[in-house]
Parts: sequence; structure tokens; C-alpha cells
Amino acid sequence: MAATPSRQALRRWGNSLGIRLPASIAREAQLQVDQAVEVSVVEGGVMIRPVQRRLSLAERLEAYQPMAGEPTEAMAFRPVGAEVIE
Repeated sequence: MAATPSRQALRRWGNSLGIRLPASIAREAQLQVDQAVEVSVVEGGVMIRPVQRRLSLAERLEAYQPMAGEPTEAMAFRPVGAEVIE
């Protein structure tokens, strides 16, 4: 269900302007307290979009799912060419 549009007043917050997002809009947009967002100017308005957190190398490796038949070792193939050491 789409959140009902809400009219809000901009308020002074230090040298900036601030606005409160109604809970129904924040919930529908899947925004959380203290979540990083990107604010940008778009034609005819302002867009607020969640920032995608960058995963650490450890998190990326933990989430890695190799495709079926994909080698998972660094030397999955026999050595060829100049890398052969005798």
C-alpha cells in the first residue's frame, strides 16, 4: 500500500533546513534511523535515496557462491607456459 502524500514544513536546523519524514513514508521507503542517505536535486524536486553500504572483503568472500562447475582454487588447472618451475 502506498503511503499517503504528506505536506511538511521545512524547519531551520543550524545553517541548514530539515524536514521530518512521516513513519509511513519512511517505512515504505525502507529507511531506518541513522541510515546513510544521499540527497540530490532532480528536475522539479529533491530525491532522498539510501546509500548502499560497501561490503568488506571478508563479507564479500563470505557471501561468495561459486557457479556450478566453477573452479574455486587458485590453481585449479595444471601449470602451462613460463610459470612451470622445475
